[in-house]
Amino acid sequence: MEVFVAGCAFVADWLLFVFPLYQGRMELMESNSVYAKYQSTHSKKKGVPFLYWLFPPLYFRYVKKQNINGLNRLFKNKDDFRNFYGFYNKSIAWYFVSYAGFLNAVESTYGVLEDLELGFLTIPLFLVIVTSLFILGHHYVNYMASNQHRIRFIKSVASDYHRIKKQTPPNQPKNLD
Repeated sequence: MEVFVAGCAFVADWLLFVFPLYQGRMELMESNSVYAKYQSTHSKKKGVPFLYWLFPPLYFRYVKKQNINGLNRLFKNKDDFRNFYGFYNKSIAWYFVSYAGFLNAVESTYGVLEDLELGFLTIPLFLVIVTSLFILGHHYVNYMASNQHRIRFIKSVASDYHRIKKQTPPNQPKNLD
């Protein structure tokens, strides 16, 4: 029973890492849509290097440094600035929730491996699992926020709509009573 409960905590903690990370990414994307109006150049924004995701304070510093020049223009319109600032703060909060989930997930992973009593394999397996799940979670969030996922979703909804439309019986003739 202890292993089952530890396994449930393991899954829950990893979910508490991935989905707040996804929510933070979505909030950041919303703030970027407000911010995009104020960018001086039409060049594409650089992606965040993977290394910055390992340590959130470096990530926040990187994003802040990227956006600091355009914020001067954003100050001119108070409503847009309020929207941007709200989304930006929400995204930061979600990233910290995700980071806390990651730390809990690390502890849960070690707890599950200790409960399984694997001996000398515990530490190497722990490192492999934590690294793998971190990378998989990061890639999952990137995929869910990508245009590729959005296009697949739209195609899926469209094909479901057409399939359901074909299954609907034609209109019945009106009753001539």
